[in-house]
Amino acid sequence: MENQLDKHKLWAALSYVFVDTEIDYRYIAGVAKNYSIEEVEFAFFERVAPVCISNMLTPAPPVWWFFDEVQLVADIEKLIQKRSRQRVAGKCMSAVVRWVIRLMCKSVWAEIKAEIENSKAVDDICEKKGEGE
Repeated sequence: MENQLDKHKLWAALSYVFVDTEIDYRYIAGVAKNYSIEEVEFAFFERVAPVCISNMLTPAPPVWWFFDEVQLVADIEKLIQKRSRQRVAGKCMSAVVRWVIRLMCKSVWAEIKAEIENSKAVDDICEKKGEGE
């Protein structure tokens, strides 16, 4: 259960990309640095973005500051269940949607990834400094 709660925190942090405020990449990286880049990328593109991207596509987004974590988790779990029941046509449509999302979020993902890698590097340096003292 602890791992699920941690993933919920990761999903919530990644959802900040899709609200109507400046993206705090450092905050997102602070949460995401405890995961592999592959896990964060999967969470971003396969869980959070499909649920949250519509918020950034509207002229007046309904969510300005943050997504309600409980509702976000429920929406993501609903998406997971929906995808598990998809047939061939649904899977093809989902693949197209995922491709479009990757194109739209390419630069944001690059920023997130760079900040995570930077945060992990700083942690490694601090850890090595602590061992040398």
